[in-house]
Amino acid sequence: MAGKVRHLLERDGRYSARVVVPEALRPIIGKRELLKPLGPDRKTALSDLPAVVADMQATLKAARARLQEKQNVAAPARRGRPLTAQQMARQHYLTQIQFDQEVRETKEQASLGFFDEEALAGLARAMSGAAENAELEALVGRILTSFRLRGHTKITPASPEFRRTAMALAVAEHEAIAVSAARDDGDYAAATTHPLLAEEQPLDPAPASPRILGPLSSKPLSEIVPLVMAEKKARAASAYEYEVAVRMFEEHLGEARAVYAIARRDVLAYKAALMETPANYTKRFPGAPLPEAIRLNKSRAAPFPVLNATTINDKWLARLQSMFKWCVLNDVLPDNPASGIKVDQIAGTAAPRVPFTPGDIAKIFAPPLFQKGAEFGERPWAALIALHTGFRAGEIAQLKLDSVRHERGVLAFAVEEETKTRGSVRLTPVHSTLIRLGIEKRVAVLRAAGETHLFPEWYRRANATPASGRQRPRNAPYSQVIPRWFNRTYLPSVGIVDDRKVFHSFRHTLKTALSRAGVPRSISDDITGHDDQTAGGRYVHETSVEAMRDALEKIHLDGFTL
Repeated sequence: MAGKVRHLLERDGRYSARVVVPEALRPIIGKRELLKPLGPDRKTALSDLPAVVADMQATLKAARARLQEKQNVAAPARRGRPLTAQQMARQHYLTQIQFDQEVRETKEQASLGFFDEEALAGLARAMSGAAENAELEALVGRILTSFRLRGHTKITPASPEFRRTAMALAVAEHEAIAVSAARDDGDYAAATTHPLLAEEQPLDPAPASPRILGPLSSKPLSEIVPLVMAEKKARAASAYEYEVAVRMFEEHLGEARAVYAIARRDVLAYKAALMETPANYTKRFPGAPLPEAIRLNKSRAAPFPVLNATTINDKWLARLQSMFKWCVLNDVLPDNPASGIKVDQIAGTAAPRVPFTPGDIAKIFAPPLFQKGAEFGERPWAALIALHTGFRAGEIAQLKLDSVRHERGVLAFAVEEETKTRGSVRLTPVHSTLIRLGIEKRVAVLRAAGETHLFPEWYRRANATPASGRQRPRNAPYSQVIPRWFNRTYLPSVGIVDDRKVFHSFRHTLKTALSRAGVPRSISDDITGHDDQTAGGRYVHETSVEAMRDALEKIHLDGFTL
């Protein structure tokens, strides 16, 4: 006698496949069991049985997914709890599906599937990234507003993160309508398969991964940055660079991923993406995350230049490596996934900054910027001070009127605001050329006008709140005003097109002039702030202010004829 076969039912000489529907799924499927005839031949029935049962199990699986969706919607996100773009998208999708079910259960002639084709086409464009921000706002702006009013996000249409979030919400809206339409066609087990809306798996408190060492292991880098910066007592500029470095990495990942889940392959893929990233992509493609900026740049007839290897290695990858190193030292991670990762470049291929030649100096300090007998404005004075002091852009922009003062009878600049290093805080004598050209008169005129800084317009523009509303650190944007104009507009206008020559080349020019004048390295470093002075050495140099003045007066700048 043949043994009993699971899921095979025989009645009156005919065979059927039979799977019992669990009680919890019966309201969704509408049946107590799933049956399908297999015919009178037992051999044929046994052959067809596995495939038929597999289809029935798939139906049960889809019903379980719908049941889970209903259970998840029953417990919506707590008001005020911050949600990621993916979490908001999933929450919206589940809410819409629950609403669709409630409408059907009331037997009203309505469903989410009743939607005009134009709106569906708009959602499709939004999902593909082809929709403009204005269209995205029209399509899903109301959804984002509802999340903002419940305290789940602070993103607005003006936020840099708006586009990515709006695209995620468009996916949720489109998928909810598609599932509702499938139900209209009789597919009551329909459910989304879009990966963005996949159910989030809870983190097992037991170390499911050997890389989970503690509570911080499940936090994203963006939440760990403030801890690292607080411990380092980092200056505003450094903290800002670390925040930007982490933001760029998480834009590449597409999520604020827990650090334990970040693998070395993720960092290697990020390095490859950085090599295709257009320089200043946030300004050239406002609102576009890093992957989108790369795509948009490639689609241009003349793509913008990409980041150079030095910037990738010394800035963005270095900050990432430092963050992971802190995680290793503080038992957050067992290893550093970014260790040793850098762009391998042939020595000498990067363009180092070089001094200006005498011919360059003659072109820079000539009409129309420098007119004989004319009062100089901020741009001419910025170039003059940079040439005769070697100051960094941030040091010049922050000079206060009170910072131009006499020390033991020597007129000097006091660099004392936000500086690159502690050793950058210093006194530098004012060169006699600057005195002859009227630096003291400029101070007097600005003081009479009620100003506080030597470059008031530069300082105000650099510290103005960006259109995005995001606060910037004090010394991050100073290179974006006069130096950017100087590098991109002025130098090419006078025939200097060497990429190695920029505003910072004034610093190299002075250092070179001091060396050629026979000034000892220690005095040169005291003048330009290269020494890493201690806190007790603030303003106290091994070199007297008189000696530094005498050293500056020794330099000869060929080509400078003002």
